[in-house]
Amino acid sequence: MKIRYLNGQRLKRALIAGSNRVIKNRDYLNSINVFPVPDSDTGSNMAGTLQHVMNGLMRCMDNSVHETVRCAADSALLGARGNSGVILAQFLHGLAEELNDTLTVTTQTFGRAVHGAVDYAYEAISNPREGTILTVLKDWAHSVYDKCTHTDDFTELLKHSVHAAENSLADTPNHLEVLRRAGVVDAGAKGFVDLLEGITQFIYKGEIRELEQLKVEIEEESPTITDDMGEIAFQYCTECIVEGTDIDHKVLRSELLELGDSLIVAGSSSKTKIHVHTNEPNRVFAIAEEYGKLLDEKADDMRDQFRSAHTQHGEIALVVDSSCDIPSEIADELNIHFVPLKVIFGEKTYIDKVSLTPKEFYELMRKHPEIHPKTSQPTPSDFRNKFEFLGTHYKSLLELSLAGALSGTYQSAKTAARYLEADAKIEIIDSKLVSVAFGLVARKVGEAVRDGASLAEAKSLALDLIPRTQLLVTVPELDSLVRGGRVSKTKGFFANSLNLKPIITLDDEGNAIQNGTVFGVEGGKKKIMEMLHDALDPDVPTDFAITHVDAPDNAQWFTEQVEDQFTLDHDIFTMDATPVLAAHAGFGAVAVAFIRP
Repeated sequence: MKIRYLNGQRLKRALIAGSNRVIKNRDYLNSINVFPVPDSDTGSNMAGTLQHVMNGLMRCMDNSVHETVRCAADSALLGARGNSGVILAQFLHGLAEELNDTLTVTTQTFGRAVHGAVDYAYEAISNPREGTILTVLKDWAHSVYDKCTHTDDFTELLKHSVHAAENSLADTPNHLEVLRRAGVVDAGAKGFVDLLEGITQFIYKGEIRELEQLKVEIEEESPTITDDMGEIAFQYCTECIVEGTDIDHKVLRSELLELGDSLIVAGSSSKTKIHVHTNEPNRVFAIAEEYGKLLDEKADDMRDQFRSAHTQHGEIALVVDSSCDIPSEIADELNIHFVPLKVIFGEKTYIDKVSLTPKEFYELMRKHPEIHPKTSQPTPSDFRNKFEFLGTHYKSLLELSLAGALSGTYQSAKTAARYLEADAKIEIIDSKLVSVAFGLVARKVGEAVRDGASLAEAKSLALDLIPRTQLLVTVPELDSLVRGGRVSKTKGFFANSLNLKPIITLDDEGNAIQNGTVFGVEGGKKKIMEMLHDALDPDVPTDFAITHVDAPDNAQWFTEQVEDQFTLDHDIFTMDATPVLAAHAGFGAVAVAFIRP
């Protein structure tokens, strides 16, 4: 039976069917991703984008084609991830504009609309490259446009145009040398063809049960990765949404162009999606903020993704959040993966250690002493995205979280893990620690994973180390503790008047508690050294780490004292404190962490 028109309901179901096909094919799309960088996340990005589309369409009750496409476009923009996801979102935005006020569409109306929508996708990209999703999208749209005047049957139209898209996909290696050398087609383009095939199959079958029964044909194709493909010039895949008024995409694009490559500025003049590969996410967000309110900032580490996808590693992925203070060179050596917290400073939100370094955080604290900064846990979606990506490259995952007593980070990770398939091997552990104490445990567990420990052995080691790890913090001023509600204003006033300084530690559940009071800064330093001697045998090798809040001289003093008075199991690492600690301890705070043998 011919299908002479599409209404909103039929189109919605077709889009859901196509999205479902891409989601089921996610891992394969990841495996063939080599352009623009071989970070093996195109499948995850397209699946994440289309999952938002599906969720949005499920909530769309309007039966008009225009509102259905507008709902899909808005949902895609909000959930768009990666180059291909943002390009697809922009195409849907253009399609919604072309189908304005349309209740139902004929083949001719549809052909003209998709033909016009292609221009929106090309205009959003600073440097369009042929041989990508753009080329296949264009070739498919031209095929639809050419055929639409010769048939009034959507089944015939879509079958014909999908064949054109498949031929265009097969030709992508002839456009891009990197695809030809790797022996694969473009992953984003393949995802778009999967979407079209799912839509066409549903239109042809016309059965709602097909939404959950689509069979995906996986081609036997894997990329050949050469050494030069790992030379990733720009580290972070950076994205955000800007909500504003009369956002000029051309001007915004020109301001961002010098910061990296793969720049896409998509959406409308009131809600704009930015995607760019850059080494300076903070500058991207600063420029974007001049145009309106920022939402959904993210910056994925593509070098870390490349290592996970294309270098030799063990079977276990060790994941921590950014409250874990550990030197980057150690984290890289041990292949430790990070999920960043957010730092909220007044009205602004930053990505911890990505768009805001510790030194930049200190500068903000000095410039705005009236503002008490806060931290926000990663969302379950943040963890889920990380877990799903790593799950395609590792057999199991072990996630160590910031103390559950201090943050909801642990619960976010637990929630995310429940979304994964039942057979996924993942363990979530509350470290009950923060900062360099957390870092010491991560290093020990990372070394065990590197040396071949099983998931059960790594988990057992972590659970053994956590209660033996202690953090001692000397706090030279109480202002931050008072503003954060840890100390009452009255107690703070009298303590400051008498030059009393607390020693802070964590209890068995990770709660910050006072473990003594001393007179003056020098008294705090002396007291911590006494506590170390009470807890440790100087002749037994012990792990130490030191952190500070803009107090490098005092941190160096502790390093020299510990090196002189104790036997070291590892070299001591010293670093600036995570904002989780710095925001509450304040300037001048120094912390010493150790693991009792």
